[in-house]
Amino acid sequence: ENTLTISTTEEFLTFAENCRLDSFSKDLTVCLDADIDLTGVDFEGIPIFYGTFDGKRHRIKGLSITDDGSVKGLFRYVEESATVKNLIIEGKINPDGSRSMIGGLAGSNKGTIKNCAFSGNVTGADSIGGLVGINDLSGLIENCQVYGTIHGDHFVGGIAGENFGVMRNCSNLTKINTTVEENSVDISDITLDSMTSSESAVTATDIGGIAGSNKGVLRSCENHGNIGYPHIGYNIGGIAGSQAGYIADCPNYSKVLGRKEAGGIVGQMEPCTTLDYD
Repeated sequence: ENTLTISTTEEFLTFAENCRLDSFSKDLTVCLDADIDLTGVDFEGIPIFYGTFDGKRHRIKGLSITDDGSVKGLFRYVEESATVKNLIIEGKINPDGSRSMIGGLAGSNKGTIKNCAFSGNVTGADSIGGLVGINDLSGLIENCQVYGTIHGDHFVGGIAGENFGVMRNCSNLTKINTTVEENSVDISDITLDSMTSSESAVTATDIGGIAGSNKGVLRSCENHGNIGYPHIGYNIGGIAGSQAGYIADCPNYSKVLGRKEAGGIVGQMEPCTTLDYD
């Protein structure tokens, strides 16, 4: 078995650089033996990961990702064979440029994420999540928590911006799109079409306490963070902004504010998915 133990910031940065090569992390187990402090470090994220990353309840703190682009987080891509577990992350993910698929732990998740927590700020445009930007069809997220603030324009969730896989036993304690500065509209963005359209492109859409858009499974998840701003946004829900998947045993305990299609559990229900259990 190929095992890598990381105890210092330098060892962590070397590991991240080596992950530029796809084959490096295949069948690799990484164990954190100490907290890692990335304060003041120019860090762009772990490019791609296929192995097992066990944080052993240690912290990666001082994370700051502000460079241009999309698919941003501590990990950029967590692949189907990968597992990330027992990890606490503190910091901010606030890139420039296209800013799509942004998450505190991963931009894109196709693997397993469990017993992890993120505390801080996540900001972007589309597919923005406190933990992951997009949880793909094979993705499993369980027993995770998110604290802090989140802001995005479309498909924004406390745990995942968009969920196509399974998320269970997760809790959101972030505030999502709750300040007037986050919801301001530039005068140059206002056109006749945007004023007359039933769903303006310049307003927030598909915002949820757990998932901005859910086409997978949400089970036993809880939202404890306020969502939205008065008279702003479409498809705003305490658990999911728009819902075409499966939701069970998911309570919401906080305020939900929006302009249209706002609900305590789901903003807009779209019964266009059939689940086949064969």
